[in-house]
Amino acid sequence: MSRPRLLFIPVAMDQQLLRGRVSATEPVLRSRLLPRISFQSLLVLTALSAVAIAVVYAADQGGPYATAAAVGLFFALCMFVCSALIFLLSWAVSFLPRVAGGTALAVGIALALSRLLGIPLGVLSLLQETIWLINFQIIGWFLLLYPFGTPDDADAASPFADDQLPPQIFAPREPSN
Repeated sequence: MSRPRLLFIPVAMDQQLLRGRVSATEPVLRSRLLPRISFQSLLVLTALSAVAIAVVYAADQGGPYATAAAVGLFFALCMFVCSALIFLLSWAVSFLPRVAGGTALAVGIALALSRLLGIPLGVLSLLQETIWLINFQIIGWFLLLYPFGTPDDADAASPFADDQLPPQIFAPREPSN
């Protein structure tokens, strides 16, 4: 007489039950949404933050070397942020040229309207100059009309597209050689 199967147990687990080996834990699946951060890395980050705060506090109290170190830390932080923004901009232009072109056009039109209406933008008022407005329009229209990048049908020319092996350059050798 065969053993009745339970509906809620997967087939692989049912096979393990038949062999007598059952794992009490579920397999660990790596999360793709949240990074895995160790406790040690959090302690290192806390220690580095404490040193940075102490240097900035000493600079506020008038220490000349601490002031120089605080300016150096601020410069490094600004360079990191600027590099990240430039990378994101170049990534957006290379992978999403039409979206980047539309965004450049929208920003150019918004800046032109703010210039015509006399809305002050403070630090960004440099972008209201004519050369910037023309650049936003030219780059935006170029990316909309002539997007560049890899063509969508690039995979069609691949020898692996039809699940076949690529043609061999050298004939296979005989196993007797």
